[in-house]
Amino acid sequence: MNRKSHITLVNGIETSALTIADRGLAYGDGIFETMRVVAGKIPLIKYHLARFECGILRLKLGAPQTLKREFKKTIGQVLSQLADNKLTDNALVKIMVTRGCGGVGYLPPASAECTFISQVFNLPEYPSEYSNKGIQVKIIQHQLPDHPALAGIKHLNRLDQVLASQELNGEQEGLVFDHNSNLVEGLKSNVLIFEGSQVLTPSLESCGVQGTLRQYLLEHNKALGFEIKQGVIDKDRLKSADGLAMINSVFGLWPVLTVRDQNGEHQKYERHNKCKTIQQYLNKQLGY
Repeated sequence: MNRKSHITLVNGIETSALTIADRGLAYGDGIFETMRVVAGKIPLIKYHLARFECGILRLKLGAPQTLKREFKKTIGQVLSQLADNKLTDNALVKIMVTRGCGGVGYLPPASAECTFISQVFNLPEYPSEYSNKGIQVKIIQHQLPDHPALAGIKHLNRLDQVLASQELNGEQEGLVFDHNSNLVEGLKSNVLIFEGSQVLTPSLESCGVQGTLRQYLLEHNKALGFEIKQGVIDKDRLKSADGLAMINSVFGLWPVLTVRDQNGEHQKYERHNKCKTIQQYLNKQLGY
């Protein structure tokens, strides 16, 4: 993309104005999806729609089918604008849906009029060495609280991530744990652990975000030639792993070369050969 500014639509109108009474601003009362555009399409749209519907149901934002139709309509408007501006390759579309205005304090209105906010950004220009060679990550001290009612969805309240991200000191990502000291995810990504012949990703039943690329790989692992399983991963298991990788729907897969703990001690990992297998598959199937 050549355009450095971004497009913002609020309920289909190009504007950045939003009433200060909106519950998304007041309480973080809403959900969002950030989607990568490749060649004018969103390769993981099926998975974004599934997570969006899950968020609607969890927060009881309204009739799922009605809001899904509006979500698809909003995506169509954004992709049309991208096509008109010849910006159809490697863009990011972010759609936020708030409960709108109304209610009494925290208590929401009986029937919400949701606000749809869509933004278009350039794809971040990450150095190619992150994918080709690997990255450095840090073990984050801030722990995620157990919250099964919100686990998996992308709700608008991301204060845990705001607090945790401030611990980074030049690292490209952070590893976040729960209150039982089990690995959950990265600050902006999910985690793959290479352990012998198996590949693991942390269970997200109590907290964390169900990444769309994570779900895609879980459903397509047979095509990769190996199975990806969900499991409990504590710090000892992490330390003994043969390799690590961070994945998300924006950057694809980054191998992990070094993990730094709170004491400044480093543990090095080799770039696992399965990283290349996954990257080649994503490039062929999704254009990543």
